[in-house]
Amino acid sequence: MQSAPLTMILAFLDVQKWRPRPVRRQGRRIRLFTLEAGSCEGCAMELVSLGSSAYPLEGSGFQRVQHPEDADWLLVTGSVTRSCAGDLASAWEAMPAGRSLVAVGDCAHDGGLWKNTYATLGGLHALSRVYGSIPGCPPSPASILQALVELAEGGSSPTGSHASSASRRSRQ
Repeated sequence: MQSAPLTMILAFLDVQKWRPRPVRRQGRRIRLFTLEAGSCEGCAMELVSLGSSAYPLEGSGFQRVQHPEDADWLLVTGSVTRSCAGDLASAWEAMPAGRSLVAVGDCAHDGGLWKNTYATLGGLHALSRVYGSIPGCPPSPASILQALVELAEGGSSPTGSHASSASRRSRQ
């Protein structure tokens, strides 16, 4: 029978085997900038959870950045309110060429619960071409990470009925 510390070390080594291999974009990590564009902030909280030690965001080939000028992908949550539309446009314009737009959550995809209100412009699909959508209200951190990895590998994100080849093929 093995001692407890040795068992913990062996368990840790086993965990390292199933962690995803880093995904690189032209030899470097994919840099993510997140923007909450007006909603209940449930999806934004799930994105914050990706920064915890429970989810291997960095080990999966991604890096969070604080400024859109440093980002490859813009992750947007919320149904895009009229007051946040300018912030969204500014962040998008500040990003370098090769940028991609990813809708996180039902509201970012099509407006969600607030798609028919006077204060919102609806989801991103009504406003722009979107590289990928991650459905859910809110999607779990694990499903967000899985979808990001699949999008980075060029596959389809697990977006269920929200998925379409048109929503994934555009990159600006």
